[in-house]
Amino acid sequence: MIRYGPMSIVLLCAALYGVLRAGMLCCIPVNRRANRLLAALIVVLALYTAPYIIGYAGYYDAYPWLSFAPYNLTLAIGPLLYLYLIALRSGDTALPPRWRLHFLPALAQLGYYCIMFFQPIGFKNAWNGGVHERLIDPLETAGLVVSLAVYWRLAYRALRKKPTAPAEWGRNFLLAMSLSILIWYGMLATEWAFSGLSYFQRFPFYMWLAMLVCHLGTEAYHRGAVPPPLATPSPVQAANPGSRSAPDQATLGQRWRDAIVDAQRWRDPDLNLAGLAQQLGTNTTALSRAFNEGLGMNFNEVLNRIRVDAVVAALQHDDGGRSVLDIALAEGFSSKASFNRVFKQYTGETPSDYRRRLQSGGLPLQVSTS
Repeated sequence: MIRYGPMSIVLLCAALYGVLRAGMLCCIPVNRRANRLLAALIVVLALYTAPYIIGYAGYYDAYPWLSFAPYNLTLAIGPLLYLYLIALRSGDTALPPRWRLHFLPALAQLGYYCIMFFQPIGFKNAWNGGVHERLIDPLETAGLVVSLAVYWRLAYRALRKKPTAPAEWGRNFLLAMSLSILIWYGMLATEWAFSGLSYFQRFPFYMWLAMLVCHLGTEAYHRGAVPPPLATPSPVQAANPGSRSAPDQATLGQRWRDAIVDAQRWRDPDLNLAGLAQQLGTNTTALSRAFNEGLGMNFNEVLNRIRVDAVVAALQHDDGGRSVLDIALAEGFSSKASFNRVFKQYTGETPSDYRRRLQSGGLPLQVSTS
C-alpha cells in the first residue's frame, strides 16, 4: 500500500526543491560550467535520497521491480565537488585536461544499475542475495570512502591555492560538504559496527542530505550569478610591470568599473572597497591600485562618477514625477548634502539648476572626467 508519511514527504519536498534549483542554476548566463557542475551535484544528492523516499512510502513493497533503479551515483560526488571549485575559481575557462575521466567510476556505477534494473525480478532477487550484498555493495562502499577522501583533499588544495569568487562562498561550500562527508563516514562506521542499519535508523542521515540539498540549491543560485575573478597581478608581475604577462592596470580598472555598472552595484549605498573586492573575487590592494593607477581615480571617485552619470541619465528621461532627491537616493547616494556636493563637483551646476535647464530646452550634459 502506497502511503506518504512525514519522513517520505520531507525528503520528497527537499529533493524536488533541489532539482528545481538545479534547473534554475543551469539558466544563469554567467559561470555556466561551474553552475552546471553544482546543479549536477545537487541532482546526484537528491537522487540518492530517492530510494528512501519511495521506500518509506511503501513503493518497494507494492512494486518490487523498482529494485536496482539507477538512483545511486555516489562515485560522482567527489569529482563534482572538486571540479565545481576549479570551475568556480576560473570562470568559464577550461577545466583540467581529461577532466571527463574523473567520471568513469560513476559511469560504471550507472551502467551496472541500469543493466540490473532491467533484469527479471527473480534474477534480481537472487543476484542481490548472492552477489550484490556480499561483493558489489562492499566494493561500492569502499570506493565511495576513498573517492570522497581523495577529492576532498584535491578540492581543499585547490581552494587554498587560489580562493574562489567569492572566496566566502567557496569556503562555506567546502565546509558544508566536509561536514556531510564526516557524517557519512560516521554512518558507514556505525553500519559496520552494528552489522547494518534499517531504513528508519538511517533517516537522520538522509534528513541531513535533504537539508544539504536545500542549502546548496538556495545559496548557489544566489551566488551563481557573481562574475568570476578577474586577473590580478602577482608579486613578481607587480615588481616587473614591463613583463609581457603583467596585467595592464588601465584594463583592469576599466573591467572592474564595467563590473560595477553591469551589475548595478553602484545603487547599493553601503558599497565599500572591501565589499566590492569580495564581490569581484580580488583584494582591496589590487582593486585600489587598478582604480588609482589605471583610471586615475580612487574608489570613491569611481563610484560617485557612476552615480552622477546615473542621476543625469534619470533626469533626462524623467517627466518630473520624482524629486531630484528621490532619484539620487535610488542611485546610491546616502544623503542630500553629499549628493549636491558631488553632483556640482562633476557637472558644474546644482541638480535643481540642471533639471530647470533641461525643462527649458537646454542641452544635456556629460559628467566631467577631470
